[in-house]
Amino acid sequence: MSTDSDRATARSITRRPRPTAAARRPASGAGCAAGTPVRRDRSEFGASAAAGCGRGGLPAGGGGVAAAPAVNQLLAAGWQDTVLAGIADTYHNDSVLKPIGANVASMFARFAERGVHEWAEVDGDLTLEWCWSPVRRKDGTLRGPSSNTAGNRQQTARTVFRQAAKLGAQVDPATAAGERIKRTNSYASARPLTDWQLQRVCAAAETATAVSRRPVPVALSLAGASAEEAAAVRVQDIDLDAATVAFVGPCARVCALDEWSVRVIARYLRANPDTAPHERLCVKADTLPQSATQSVSIRLWTIIKDAGFASRCGISPRSIRLTAARNVFERDGIVAAARFLGSPSLDHTAELLGHDWQHHNHTAAAGVAACRGPGDG
Repeated sequence: MSTDSDRATARSITRRPRPTAAARRPASGAGCAAGTPVRRDRSEFGASAAAGCGRGGLPAGGGGVAAAPAVNQLLAAGWQDTVLAGIADTYHNDSVLKPIGANVASMFARFAERGVHEWAEVDGDLTLEWCWSPVRRKDGTLRGPSSNTAGNRQQTARTVFRQAAKLGAQVDPATAAGERIKRTNSYASARPLTDWQLQRVCAAAETATAVSRRPVPVALSLAGASAEEAAAVRVQDIDLDAATVAFVGPCARVCALDEWSVRVIARYLRANPDTAPHERLCVKADTLPQSATQSVSIRLWTIIKDAGFASRCGISPRSIRLTAARNVFERDGIVAAARFLGSPSLDHTAELLGHDWQHHNHTAAAGVAACRGPGDG
């Protein structure tokens, strides 16, 4: 049970400072050598952007109205760090920002290699070329990316282009990202966890020394939530006394929380007593829905990796949800499992769980018919 000192410790965790508007504005002059993405201190952006300018881009101390200064369109003019600073305002989480930052650095490097130095030169073909570029494995070898990896890269590119366009870059996010990459059915390759694998995942979720949100997405996944549903859960959707969670959206339903899930959620809420009922459990209040879903997915992947299953075939964040669904299926049947997952299709639910329910029902019906006598109705 959490003590007063636990709550004090949780509240004392320092939050990442939000960069100022000046810090997010691209520098207009200083650049870097082509092909060399430079990590620049954010204060440098504030100094160079604010020099000689007042609020709204007007000359400091001058009178009258002046035209806003032209935005530097060179990719090497500090855009990489400027865009990442804006993205950091959305995610507020280093574990989420790290893979995004690696993708952004890789994309800018690929653009430089292809001789593209200005935003106006970025097009869909170039972006797709980067999305499908080989991935370096831990042993140093290269392999082609899966469609899901390529899709994740494309989503990062769209985020970068939207952020850059808001800051004045001459880039169209809709066309610069290229034709949407079709992802494979990630559930088709996901499988439920064994009991000991689930225990390791839960243990990995609680490794943080201070009370945090880290185990909450796992708890909601065990209650049947998709990443999108988990990202939308608010404090008021949790009933710790009844051990239930209410999911909203197209597949609205109420699902049970197991003992572990009740414990970790209760501990987080005790450590953060000022959390308002309408606030979301897994993400910050100002996180956009699409970014929130991605944030939950990345956090679940991080826990899977920390549990030692990152390279295990068939194990993904969806495996947590399927593990709970399998237990519901074995206890209450396919209809209950479909309701648990919020799935409108029994066939789809059976496919996810690797169960041929139609064949099973046909076999069972045939067995009953064979046992009936001539006078049986």
